[in-house]
Amino acid sequence: MEAALTNILAILQARVSSTRLPGKVLKPIMGRPMLALQVERVLQATKIDQLIIATSTDPSDDELESLCEGIHVPCYRGSLNDVLDRFYQAAQTWKPKHVVRITGDCPLIDPVVIDAVIAYYLNGDYDYVSNTVEPTFPDGLDIEIFRFSILEEAWKEASLPSQREHVTPFIHQHPDRYRIGNYRNTEDLSHMRWTVDEAEDFDLINRIYNELYPFDPNFRMADILNLLQQKTEWLSINKQFDRNEGFMKSLQEDKRYEAMKRLNLEKSIALQEHAKTRIPGLSQLLSKRPDQFSYGVWPGYFSRAKGVEIWDLDDNHYVDMSIGGIGANVLGYADPDVDRAVREALDKGTSASLNCPEEVELADLLCELHPWAEKVRFARTGGESMAIAVRIARAFTGRDKVAFCGYHGWHDWYLSANIGTENALGEHLLSGLDPAGVPKALKGTSFPFRYNQLKELEAILESNKNEIAAIVMEPLRNEWPTPDFINGVRALATATGAILIIDEVSAAFRMNTGGAHLVLGMDPDMAVFSKSLGNGYPMAAIIGKSAVMDAAQKSFISSTYWTERIGPVAAIAMIKKHRQNDVGKHLMKIGQMVQDGWRTLFARHGIPIHIDGTPPMGHFSFEHEKALVAKALFIQGMLEKGFLATTGFYAMFAHQEEHVKAYLDAVDQVLPMLNEAISSGHPESYLIGQPAASGFKRLN
Repeated sequence: MEAALTNILAILQARVSSTRLPGKVLKPIMGRPMLALQVERVLQATKIDQLIIATSTDPSDDELESLCEGIHVPCYRGSLNDVLDRFYQAAQTWKPKHVVRITGDCPLIDPVVIDAVIAYYLNGDYDYVSNTVEPTFPDGLDIEIFRFSILEEAWKEASLPSQREHVTPFIHQHPDRYRIGNYRNTEDLSHMRWTVDEAEDFDLINRIYNELYPFDPNFRMADILNLLQQKTEWLSINKQFDRNEGFMKSLQEDKRYEAMKRLNLEKSIALQEHAKTRIPGLSQLLSKRPDQFSYGVWPGYFSRAKGVEIWDLDDNHYVDMSIGGIGANVLGYADPDVDRAVREALDKGTSASLNCPEEVELADLLCELHPWAEKVRFARTGGESMAIAVRIARAFTGRDKVAFCGYHGWHDWYLSANIGTENALGEHLLSGLDPAGVPKALKGTSFPFRYNQLKELEAILESNKNEIAAIVMEPLRNEWPTPDFINGVRALATATGAILIIDEVSAAFRMNTGGAHLVLGMDPDMAVFSKSLGNGYPMAAIIGKSAVMDAAQKSFISSTYWTERIGPVAAIAMIKKHRQNDVGKHLMKIGQMVQDGWRTLFARHGIPIHIDGTPPMGHFSFEHEKALVAKALFIQGMLEKGFLATTGFYAMFAHQEEHVKAYLDAVDQVLPMLNEAISSGHPESYLIGQPAASGFKRLN
């Protein structure tokens, strides 16, 4: 038939790559592809001028195109995912006045019903008619007919995922624009399921064909109903599935699409996707990887930051009530006093063949803050500084082994604790740290003990007499130390000749100007600082007693960029401002306000959480089996409110009470959504992005 003469064009859309039942349209029934049997039934309709198959250009549909050639039905190939575009382009080829839409999951389609729906449409002068607007026919006898002109309008204007995937939602969602009709059956049979989306569906259809087709290839709906009255047990084969599950999933995608439009993260997400192809793990720091929050909604990159404010690549503005640069920006982002000192240093030159004098000034200042310390070495990052400290302790004692508590970075001495074990580091902040690449010869050189568990340390020392070079621990993180633990660790270090190293990388300058060990009454031999020390500029320091620190000269510990000027200058400016403004007191106050707010609000909304950590560096966890989904939902909701927020909070000097109040107001508004999601039993359906990741794992 000439395309120009086509009045009513039927388009049967089908593809092989079905997500729920791949290859279903080609599955054999009585030795013939299911789609071929469906085409045979459609061609019996008398009111259709032309039938074509619309499939995709995906290679998986090559076989389907070959089938069309074999049964002499025209085949159009278009977009796999934008089905509306595929459908429109297929129709446009034939230039019809009216279009009938049939889907390839309806192998029992009844030509009598097709003709009845078409007649109802034509006689009523409708723009669109279906027997599914208010379904009364069995699921699987679905027919739609509409004017080509409104298909073209939908093609131009539809934007939601459901509208592009399911072709006609845009039309029947606009009853104000279009005259819409619903063709009803004389009896409501909508509870019956004759479609094919699942293996059980196919089982039922296969049985029906094998029972009826050999005796009457032209069997109709009435024949199927008579059969099912005799075979009532067949009705239970697929009764567990809901009608229009695929469309319901698309509506969830609509919500995600609309939310993503509101979040406006196009550039941010695009760069993350590109970064995954260039940077293993996407980020240099695990704690900044977007999957640790919610991949797909966490902005990932910043264009600028000032105080507590951050702008992402799409120029979205956030108040940062999250991780504060993973604790590096204790004063706030782009602190004016620190940045002013750095600019002056830039003008003077940051690196030369001679050393910068500021490193001596900084060494004096750190020893002034920590009167027990006499000498200092510098580096630029926390992990390397901890490795330096352990090296110095080993050089001083002549021993190799280390006992440790807490998290201390990525270097071999630390990760070696996981060699040959399931997850020895699992209770020390990060779980799943794979020691791949760490020499197996280091097995049995590092031994973890838990915080406030003095007997565990005693056991390590007893089992490794005169072999422990250092006892390494954070001053605190999730819980406060008991006096017995503090005094006991010091006594054990002294008795065994082990060097007591306090890792202040995270805790320092949160509660006071200096190390937290000063507040807690700890008496270390060495202490290590980084993160907050430079307020965002790379800087680290290892301080200690003179006799111990001099052992650094026995071992080669040296690096060019440990001599640059910016780090020491930034650290000096940070410390001076910190001390002058009693920043530690402010951080404790702000952090306590946040934690008090968490307790009050989550209790008010009936969502159980557990709060840990010190006020300036606290966090909470959801007491729910889908805690990582809940975390992602909380993040998602807070982003929509204009807050960069997660389940942890690092206080900064730039945080003021008004920031906390606005943040807690937003939390109060987000928690009803979170409660609704949790109460639904399937909170993941509320997610725009992905659930938060836990611990260390590969990012694909």
